[in-house]
Amino acid sequence: MDVDQVAEALEVEWDIEGFFDQVRNGVFDPKRACHVLGLLREIDVDDSQVLPRRLVSLLWYMPMFLGWQLQRVEEKGGEIASFERFILDVQNILEEVLGTP
Repeated sequence: MDVDQVAEALEVEWDIEGFFDQVRNGVFDPKRACHVLGLLREIDVDDSQVLPRRLVSLLWYMPMFLGWQLQRVEEKGGEIASFERFILDVQNILEEVLGTP
């Protein structure tokens, strides 16, 4: 999957009824979380490649957004330990894909 296809697939997850919309409503679905992690793992770029702005916007916002939703997921009775592990996995994959400062 190329970076444009990954961006399109992530757009679906950010859209209404997508994974991130569900999380915004306090619903954490571990199966859909695995799908999102799989999409992130599909991103393969080298040091000379420029990423599309939209893909970058979808990626950099994820860890903050997910952190903001911890309380909502907890209030809805979600698996907090699993959700926290997912957030860490997202951060780790993004570090692998994008690097660190």
